[in-house]
Parts: sequence; structure tokens; C-alpha cells
Amino acid sequence: MLRIEELYKKYLEDSISESDRKELFYLLKTNDDERLGQLADTFLKTEAPGDLDYLQGDTDRILLQIRSQIEKSADTEPRSFDMWRWVAAAAIVAFAFIGYQVYNTQTATVPPVVSAIEDIVPGGNKAILVLADGSQVVLDTEQQGIVMDDAIHYSNGRILDKSLDLKEGRELQLYVPKGGIYQVKLADGTQVWLNSDTRLKYPSSFSGNQRVVELDGEAFFIVQSIIDENNNRIPFIVKSKNQSIEVLGTEFNVSGYASQSSIKTTLLEGRINVQVEDKKVTLIPGQQSENKDGREILVKKVDPQQAIAWKDGKFSFDGKSFAETLTEIGRWYDLSIVYKGAVPDIELVGDAYRHSNIKLVLRLLDAAAVNYKLDIADRKLIIY
Repeated sequence: MLRIEELYKKYLEDSISESDRKELFYLLKTNDDERLGQLADTFLKTEAPGDLDYLQGDTDRILLQIRSQIEKSADTEPRSFDMWRWVAAAAIVAFAFIGYQVYNTQTATVPPVVSAIEDIVPGGNKAILVLADGSQVVLDTEQQGIVMDDAIHYSNGRILDKSLDLKEGRELQLYVPKGGIYQVKLADGTQVWLNSDTRLKYPSSFSGNQRVVELDGEAFFIVQSIIDENNNRIPFIVKSKNQSIEVLGTEFNVSGYASQSSIKTTLLEGRINVQVEDKKVTLIPGQQSENKDGREILVKKVDPQQAIAWKDGKFSFDGKSFAETLTEIGRWYDLSIVYKGAVPDIELVGDAYRHSNIKLVLRLLDAAAVNYKLDIADRKLIIY
């Protein structure tokens, strides 16, 4: 094994000394992109530890993005931080984060040396069903979701509780806490995936000329198209904070946490109307609306797969601020994010697997030279 490969492996295993760390960065800095890419792909295939063996090599894209960003900054004033270090960092973080880009516009600080960190495990299937009388049912973490019909049962067909009162129109709530994800198939056949810290209010069955649910948080919907006796489509309405979405049958994602200043609605298939007070816009597939405090609705073209990456087991950092990224990470790992100063002026782009342990997330902060502390006892990630 070459010296660079030996040091590379130590870094990923958290067994590297400070002197070896410096040597590794020097060797990475003095190797060309092709060599870095070969190193990453070779290590992934032959030497990756057990918790990394599911990752996919995509180092060419990583290095191309880093190169591009460095070239963009070539004509600006010199920075106090050597930008070529990002190339070295990219090769290291490639295993844990598929395709990321770091662009730091502030003076870098020296990140803490993280050693012997107790694992903070990622989230998983977790939810609480709140019944009409206020009683709560903790749902099975071995199941992915529940189905509403004559009774409530899990996705595998097992009945939840035959004695539950599901009279027509009874309001139910499905709450997914921090560190959780869960699914529900509503009585009309509509499928909903709920992200962490999300609450969905819905009736045990639908009646009348519209179907209405209320959302606080983030959810992905595949809405079942329903025709009434007059051959008219019955609209599906999603109310979230200060907006409503009218659906006739489609796939879309809504991110509308009460703590957020805006609601983002992303359309994958079909058409939806997004309404805020007297303002209304119609989205077509590949468009995203952003409702900022109910004052305006902005529409832009996006890659919709980035909006539903969470449903597919990934983080997607593209187009998000550093604060948005850390908030999403905090929800998934059930961590409070605390800033002891200004929010770092850093942009992170790319994907990461949500079933990685917290150490892999911390490596991303290391590579971005973010000064932080992980308070395990109080479940806080403190950014300095």
C-alpha cells in the first residue's frame, strides 16, 4: 500500500495523528486530479470499512465541481485560505458524501480534532398516531407506514388495533418526531411520506366535494385521482401554514415547517395550483414555488429529485444555505443546531446518505474548516 493510501485509510478510520494529517494534505495537494480520483475509487472498492461499503464512487464530478469553483474565484481578491486544500478535502470526503462542493468566503478557522466521538445514530421509521379523542398510539418502528381503510393496518397487512374508532370524518394526526420518517396511505388511496418533525392532520375517510389535509413540516404526496358521480374530479387540498395547494392527481413535495420563513412546493408530475391569499400560481413538472411569509410566490425551475432526496434516503444540499442544510441534519439526527456567532458563509452542494452515522457528517464540516463542537449529552451541534 502506498503511503498516501495508508494515510487516507487512517483518516477515514479516525486513527490519524496530526502530523500524518498534515502529510496527507500535502500528498493530496501535490497529486493531480486523476490520481485523487483513482485513489478514491480504489479505496472504495477494496478498503472501505463496513459502514461505507454502500457508497458509490463519483469523484470525477466532485473534482470537476471543485476545479470549476476555484477557476471562478481566480479573478477575485486572494483569500486567506489556500483554495487548493478543497481539492484535497474533496478526495477525502468523497466516500461519505457523494458529490459535494465547498465555497468558503470567510477566513477559515481551524476545526477541532474529533476523537472517540460517541456515535449519534441516524433516524429511522418512527411515528405517533394521534386519535380524535387525543389518545396516542406509538407506531411500530419495524414498519414503514400505515394504511387507512375499514381499519388501520401496517403496510405488511397487520391490523394496528381493531378497537380504534374510525367513524367517518374523524380527524387523525400522524406525527413524525425528529429522527423519524413514516408513510401513510389515506382512505382515498393517496400516499404520503412524512419527513422528520412533521405533522399531518387528515380524516379517517373523505366525503363531500373536496379532500382536505393539513401539513406542518415536509411531506411527499402521490395523490389518487377521484371522480364523483357527475364525472367531475374531486380536488385534493393541502393546507400548510399560510398557503393551500389544490391538486387533481399528481406527485409533489411540500416543505413548510412552522419554524421556516417560507414554504417550498415542488411538482414532479401533473399540475397543482398554489394559492396564498388572493395570489395563485399553477405549477408544471420541474417547477418549484416559494411562498415567503405569505407576501409573494416565486416560481423557478428546479431538479425535483433534489426536493425528494430525503424520501429516497439521501440529503441533497443543492440550492440550500448552510443554515438550511444544518437544520435538516439536526432534524434527522435529533440535534439542536446552535450558532455562537455568524452563520458560516459556506455553500455545500451534492448528496449524502441519511443512514450514515454522525461522524461522516462531521467530516464534511472538517473539510469545510468549520469550527464546531458536538455536545453529546445535550444533543447539540454548536457552530462557532
